[in-house]
Amino acid sequence: MTYLMPLVFLVLVCLAPSPGLAEMAKKNVLYLNSYHRGYKWSDDIFDGIRSVLEAGPYKIDLQIEYMDAKKYNYEDVTGMLLRLYKEKFRGERFDVVLVSDNDAFNFARHYRDELFPGVPLVFCGVNALAPEELAVGNITGVNEHFDLSLTLDVARRLHPDKRHMVVVGDASTAGLAIKQQVEEAVSSYGPDLSVDYWTHISLAEVLARVAKLPSETFLFFIPYYQTMGDNFYTAEEVVSAIYTHSSVPIYTAWEFLIGHGAVGGHVLSGFLHGQTAAAMALDILAGRSTDSIKVLYDVGGEFVFDHIAMTRLGLTEGMLPRGSRIINAPKAFYEMPKELFWTIMVSFALLLVVTVFLVFAMLERRKVERKIKDQLAFQETLMDTVPQLLSWKDMNGRYLGANRAFAEFFGHGDSSSIVSRTTSEVIDDLEYVRWAMAGDQQAMHDPEAVRKVRRKLADGSGAQAWLEVNKVPIRDQSGRVVGVLSTAENITKEHNLEKQLLQSQKMEAIGTLAGGIAHDFNNILTSIINSTELALSDVEPDSVTRRDLERVLKAARRGGRVVKQILAFSRPSTEGFRPTDAGAVVAEALGLLEASMPSNIEVRSRVAPDLPCVLADPTQLHQVAMNLFTNAFHALRETGGVIEARVGQMALAEDEATAMGIEPGEHVCLCIEDNGPGIPPEILDKIFDPFFSTKDKTEGTGLGLAVVHGIVRSHRGGLRVLPKPGGGIVFEVFLPLAEGIDSESPARPTGPVLPGGRILFVEDDRDQLESTPRLLESMGYRVTAADAPDQALALAEALPCPFDLLITDYDMPGMSGTQLARRLGEIAPLLPVVLVSGREDAASAAVLLPNIRQVVIKPYDKDDLAAAIAGALKVTK
Repeated sequence: MTYLMPLVFLVLVCLAPSPGLAEMAKKNVLYLNSYHRGYKWSDDIFDGIRSVLEAGPYKIDLQIEYMDAKKYNYEDVTGMLLRLYKEKFRGERFDVVLVSDNDAFNFARHYRDELFPGVPLVFCGVNALAPEELAVGNITGVNEHFDLSLTLDVARRLHPDKRHMVVVGDASTAGLAIKQQVEEAVSSYGPDLSVDYWTHISLAEVLARVAKLPSETFLFFIPYYQTMGDNFYTAEEVVSAIYTHSSVPIYTAWEFLIGHGAVGGHVLSGFLHGQTAAAMALDILAGRSTDSIKVLYDVGGEFVFDHIAMTRLGLTEGMLPRGSRIINAPKAFYEMPKELFWTIMVSFALLLVVTVFLVFAMLERRKVERKIKDQLAFQETLMDTVPQLLSWKDMNGRYLGANRAFAEFFGHGDSSSIVSRTTSEVIDDLEYVRWAMAGDQQAMHDPEAVRKVRRKLADGSGAQAWLEVNKVPIRDQSGRVVGVLSTAENITKEHNLEKQLLQSQKMEAIGTLAGGIAHDFNNILTSIINSTELALSDVEPDSVTRRDLERVLKAARRGGRVVKQILAFSRPSTEGFRPTDAGAVVAEALGLLEASMPSNIEVRSRVAPDLPCVLADPTQLHQVAMNLFTNAFHALRETGGVIEARVGQMALAEDEATAMGIEPGEHVCLCIEDNGPGIPPEILDKIFDPFFSTKDKTEGTGLGLAVVHGIVRSHRGGLRVLPKPGGGIVFEVFLPLAEGIDSESPARPTGPVLPGGRILFVEDDRDQLESTPRLLESMGYRVTAADAPDQALALAEALPCPFDLLITDYDMPGMSGTQLARRLGEIAPLLPVVLVSGREDAASAAVLLPNIRQVVIKPYDKDDLAAAIAGALKVTK
């Protein structure tokens, strides 16, 4: 309550009327403007009038009327305005009437008795004022007089070469009055200055004319308002358009046109005219007689120039009259007010101090930034050199960054292009994308969830690859999980090598098993075959017993082939390798196949011409082709389809060759393709396993593809299986070229066999020891049998050597067949040796012994034995 009373008192004091305002007399003033609001000259006059009246001792009720004489013809609107103003001013009493420019002045003089009789009239902006116009009395004001000679003298001094002036104006009342003043002024210049007047032409024509003016011309612009169609153009817009379309100087006598294209001149100020007329009105309102106030015929002016137009014409400030005012000039520093100057100085000093501190701070910051950038550059370089695939994401699964290995693996040229993208936008393998997104969520909640997880996927080029992936959460300083870091190692090569190693180990294990049983099994088959052949010679040709024995012989030989197939894929032999035309071998196999194909299976072939040879055993290569053809036939026999064989030359890149475990470079490619149901992905890795088969047990042994695998490996070749989209399978066999190898096959030994030759036969198997000598004797040889190597050595030590040939088993207790051959080479170096074995590796063991001339693999029959003996004795001869 203590503070409330003073506050109420203060409010009452503020709301109380001022004594000065209460005592101000109210005066009614009419301002009649010839033109319209927006015309700069009359707006300046009005601003000058209002500035004086508002500062005067009266409360002025100022009523403003615009006649729009620039837009509409004065003669056309006079009657309408008179009727309008009669209605508006009925009952109105004005203390003073102010008019500006000729049209309003003439209108007020003519109709003052009808509109405002006896009211003092004050004018301004009136051109070419005649004395008789003031004879009626009660009139005073300011004559709009401009000293054109001052402007012309400056223009001719600034442009000595300009001797022709074009006056541009309009045909309005004021325009014609100004033209009259110009004509009176230029008459004193005589022939040194020629003048043209453009007063009745459109703006378009003016612009067309000024563009073609000769160089000795300059313009004098009289304010005029231009109407084109529905558009009205102010005097400022007109002079700006002329300035744009012409390069000649433009001069004027009105200040409001400076800054719109006119160079300048000695100009009149509408604001000053308005102030002068308003001061006269205040004197009248104060009681002074209108007739006692003299009409001012020359208010005066000043030289004003536009710095922009001067620059365009090459004029400088030193060329102008003394005391000239220049607008649009760059503000000089020293022209500032003292307070502003010192404010700027103090601010500048403070800014300088702050700048110094900022510079030091920025330098320190630059050092820190440089260190950070160096660290980031080192980290980026380090991450780009890491062969692992590194990437990190935020909580929304969008990539924050990745290293070069990651970008290149997924087919992106720059790791920066991965930033802000999702997993599905970066990786094309949809199955891997689903797993990766689920793995990210797992890793954020359980750091041990995704550790060394192996995943198969397609890389950026679409090739199948294997990754070993780790995912761990990324935490901020507070331990909160903010993302996930993924590391992956491309283990495609290791995975393929691991598969090859497992396959090799599998083959080696089976080879060891096969080699272990082959000797004994072949011994049994050899005894069966030899005994059966002996028995066949003792029975009648057409007897039932002979047919039974032939079936036994056929079954034994089939068993021998099964053993050889087992040995072919486990420990294939390189015996019989020579430069071979793979295309011819495939064509031969295809010819045999086509003869037995049903009508619902079409066989196609395409063998490239002039194929280089491969180093191969033609028989084994023929077996590869037949096994692959047979496999394709079994896939199509129910539904039918197409089997296509292609043989051509292909260059393998290093990554393709490494995946198959062979050398990169040029290869001959055998491709067998069918459009059958294909091979299920889950058994694709098992198809080369021995005895693995999806067929009925009566249709195959499961050794076909295993034999193919073993033969291709023995030829240092590669094997690739490619499932076809939509069904079918493609087998591709790659064989290295046989470059620089003689293509001629070694000649087989031929010629007569030594009749009655003496043969020493060594064998530890009792059955063969009884059957094989009899078989040899039936062939015409004399045979001495020995069941142990020591016994054979003792028989051969006699001089001279009583034998023409030694046939010995390879696997014997105490001493092998090769050891026996080596010992006999010391005793009887000219004695040829035929080595017999149930193992394929016997041939390689016999290479270093020159006396071993032939190697026979069990089981053998009479023909095999005869060919080997013939070959050994032929070489001896």
